[in-house]
Amino acid sequence: MAVGFIGLGSMGAPIARRLARSGFEVIACDISEAMLAAFDEPGVLLERDPIATAEKSDMLGICVRTDEQLENLIGDGRLYAALGKGGTVILHSTVAPQLARKLADLAKEHGVGFVDVGVSGGGPAAIEGKLSLFVGAQDADLERARPWLEAISHKLSHLGPVGRGQEGKLLNNLISIANYGMSAAIIDVAEDMGFDRQQLIDAFMAGSAQSFALGVGPRMVQPRTGLGAPGSFSGLHDLLKKDVDHCRQLAVNETQALSGLIAACDHMLARIRRAELEADGGATPADPHKTVDGYFQAIRGKDIDALMALYAEDASFTIPDGRSFRGKDAIRAAHLGVFASGSPFPTPGARFDGPEGIVVEIAAQLADGSIRNTANHYRFDGAGKIAALVAYVRG
Repeated sequence: MAVGFIGLGSMGAPIARRLARSGFEVIACDISEAMLAAFDEPGVLLERDPIATAEKSDMLGICVRTDEQLENLIGDGRLYAALGKGGTVILHSTVAPQLARKLADLAKEHGVGFVDVGVSGGGPAAIEGKLSLFVGAQDADLERARPWLEAISHKLSHLGPVGRGQEGKLLNNLISIANYGMSAAIIDVAEDMGFDRQQLIDAFMAGSAQSFALGVGPRMVQPRTGLGAPGSFSGLHDLLKKDVDHCRQLAVNETQALSGLIAACDHMLARIRRAELEADGGATPADPHKTVDGYFQAIRGKDIDALMALYAEDASFTIPDGRSFRGKDAIRAAHLGVFASGSPFPTPGARFDGPEGIVVEIAAQLADGSIRNTANHYRFDGAGKIAALVAYVRG
């Protein structure tokens, strides 16, 4: 059977190698000359044109990186038309479940089967045929794809129709990234308390806290030096963020549970951004929560210099009446005006931390003794300074 495979990246290349070693006639395709040159599996036909690859194939695997790349590749169905009626597409990319469903519907219009296959286990497991697969497909399409799927996996879970494979993979990644975030956080806390980082990791790994995530998460944010060090953090961040952003859109009733998991993932993303900044020679970013605490201390003390030290140079500040001030000079003048008019004395209450910053509910005591309920929404730059602050009146 002639099988095409488009996308020879860190996961696509090992899958294509495994297929070739399992007796499939593989046409390996990537638009990158460097990727093609690196793919040196014997007996494989190399092809740079996805349409030509589809025309030569009975089944076609796809493992591109982003939703946009996938949509551009499929186009208006031209890739399906090139594959031909009776062909089968096997999607190994991690994309939005709704996109997989949309592309499956388009495939059906061209008489092409569509199998949605999330993969877990990494490149070495792919080459050894030991991936775990999360599959969404109609039964007939799955049976046509089964020889392919069994060649690369040791566990195949058919979770339902197209889209369920993506959802299963996203939930798998949600577990992983949240656990990475929690593991990295606890080791940072321990190091801040004076523990030796590696000694404590070794101690945890010998006890009830041991886990794959504990072995991986803290290591992900360790300093890297040399050419490309900041970029390696950037690439890791963007890869994880893509999946976390898809998880934010999952339609669930368990919103509190999902929010907790997303918060742990967001910590991991922020921690990687910090590692990237440090690898690039920058200072360790300020803790946004400490920035917020410093804000209230400065407001209460009417300390304009301490307050302005918390703002980024091009920050914006919006007050409840809708007026907005941009740049530190304008923000300084606005705060001085508030101080001069007898600024409210703020008592912070509930604090909410999320991907869009921190929101703090405030009970502000006015000069006449009355209380005005407000909320501040803080957004931060990479250094942990306030990039935007919007104040609202509640109730």
